[in-house]
Amino acid sequence: MEREIEMQPRSNLESVVYTLLAAKARGEHVFFDFNGHILHSDTVSMDSAYMEVMGCTKAEHDQKMNELSEKSKKEQNAVEQKTKESIPLWIERGKALIFPEKYAEWEQCVQTRATDLYHGTDLDSALEIMEALNKGVSMEEAKKIFDSQGHSGMSGTIVKNIIFAFSSKGPEFCESTIYGEIPPESKQIFEAKKQENQKLAEAHAKIDESGRHM
Repeated sequence: MEREIEMQPRSNLESVVYTLLAAKARGEHVFFDFNGHILHSDTVSMDSAYMEVMGCTKAEHDQKMNELSEKSKKEQNAVEQKTKESIPLWIERGKALIFPEKYAEWEQCVQTRATDLYHGTDLDSALEIMEALNKGVSMEEAKKIFDSQGHSGMSGTIVKNIIFAFSSKGPEFCESTIYGEIPPESKQIFEAKKQENQKLAEAHAKIDESGRHM
């Protein structure tokens, strides 16, 4: 009598076939339900199983997987190369928008974000909003830009953190993105940042065009 066998979690098709073939060698009559495809120890072979489940032989399947892996590596290398080339541009775009006292911190931020999960796309998003704020758009318009960027929860948080840390209007922007009442501890953080930005703005307002303090 043929009986059904159960495989360990995460078993792949290749390991299933080897198990069925081993059972056949022992004279056992077993079958396995692989995602709705019934494979019998009496008739299974590696290629017949792959044809049944994948629609191609194992060699053809392995070739496809190798080609996909190679394509993925090339795409990843292209992204990393583009990111590397973009680092100086991100640094210069940011320096045109922030206080000089924050230049070193900004460079470190760019280097960190460029090598992280989003490969600097969060920098592009933050800079787009910072540039808009620098041109005088309203907080409502800046928020619309943010909403149109299609962030996940994590990427949205990163972008807001970058704007908060470096834009002279960062705390005001972050306030505008909060739904409902702002918690007291957040109000304190926003107010402290506003005061920091105001002091920096006042200090730079006292510098004449030649760069000397008046």
